[in-house]
Amino acid sequence: MPLFDAGNGGDAIPLTQLTRPGQFDQTGNINAAAVIEYRDSVEHTIERRSVLAPYVPIRPVRGTNQVGNYGFGKSELGKVVPGEAPPATKNDIGRVVLTIDTVVYTRHALPLLETFQTSYDARVELGVEDGIEMAKFHDQAFFIQAAKAAATTNSPYSSVAGKPAGFKGGSRVTLAAAGDIADPAKIYQAISDLMVQFELKDVQPGQDGIVVAVRPDVFYALMGAEQIINGTYITARGTKVEGAMILKAFGCPVVSTNNLPSTSITGHLLSTTNNGNAYDGDFTKLAAVAVSPKAFLAGETIPLESDVFYDKIYKSWFVDSHRAFGVTPDRTEYAGAIWLP
Repeated sequence: MPLFDAGNGGDAIPLTQLTRPGQFDQTGNINAAAVIEYRDSVEHTIERRSVLAPYVPIRPVRGTNQVGNYGFGKSELGKVVPGEAPPATKNDIGRVVLTIDTVVYTRHALPLLETFQTSYDARVELGVEDGIEMAKFHDQAFFIQAAKAAATTNSPYSSVAGKPAGFKGGSRVTLAAAGDIADPAKIYQAISDLMVQFELKDVQPGQDGIVVAVRPDVFYALMGAEQIINGTYITARGTKVEGAMILKAFGCPVVSTNNLPSTSITGHLLSTTNNGNAYDGDFTKLAAVAVSPKAFLAGETIPLESDVFYDKIYKSWFVDSHRAFGVTPDRTEYAGAIWLP
C-alpha cells in the first residue's frame, strides 16, 4: 500500500486514508474543486457590477442564430349600419430580427511553475477582473441599443412610415447648453420632458418598467437635490430589487453607471456585417437614457461559461470565460435619451 511519510520519524499514513479537499468524491484530479473559485468570482462580480441585468431579461436562443418578434398593428373600430354587412379591416404586420453570431471571451495563461510560486490565488483575482469587464460589456451593449432605439423616428417594425399602426419611434430631449448637465434642476426637467413624450406614446413610465441611467456626477447631483429616494422596486417581470434608488416624482428606478457609451465607437466586438455594425455609432453627446425592457429584443445562445484547465503542450494553466449574446431595438417607443447640444 502506498505510504505518506510525514518526515518527522512518526508512523507513515496510508495514502488511502488521506482526505484530498480538492477532489470530488475522493477520486480524480486533486485540484478539481479549486476551479470553482474562478467561475464564482466571474458570475458574482457580474451580478454586482451590471446595473441593467436585474431589470432586462434575455431569452435563450438555441438551434438557430436568429430570434425575432412579430408586431401586429392596432385594430380599427367601425360602426354597424343597419342593413349593411360590416366591412373587414386590415392589420399591418412587421418583424424585428436579432442575429447572434459572435462569441466574446477572456483568456489568461499561467505558467506552471509560477502558478505554484505565488502567495495568492491568481484565479480568484482574474475572476473578479473578468467579471467586471463582462458586466461593463453587457451594460454597454444594451445602452448602445437603448440610445439607438431612442434616436429612431420610425419603429423597426415599419418598412413604411406609420406602419404598423400603433408602433412609434423613440423619444429624445436635447439640453439647451452643455453646462446644463451639471444643473440638477435642468436634468430633472429634461427627464420630465422625456416622461411627457413617453406618455404621449401611451407608455406609462412607472408601470412599464422604465429605468433611467445616468453617470455618477448626474446621479449625485439629483440625489443632492432630493429628487432620488431609496426604496424597493418590483420590475415589470415581478423581480424585487431591494435598495433601488427611485426618482420619487415618477416611480422609476435610476441607476448610476460609468457604462453609458461616451465616445465614437467603431469596430465594436459585437458589430458584424450580419447586423450592419449595429453596435457602432457616435455617442460623444449622450447624457442619459431612459428605457424599458420592452425596448429590447435580447437573446443569448451561450450563457456565461468559465473554465480552468491545464494544457500539457504549453505546460500552462488556462483560465477562460466566454459568452454569446446580442441585443437590438424592439419597441422603440419605450426608449428615450437625453443628449448634449
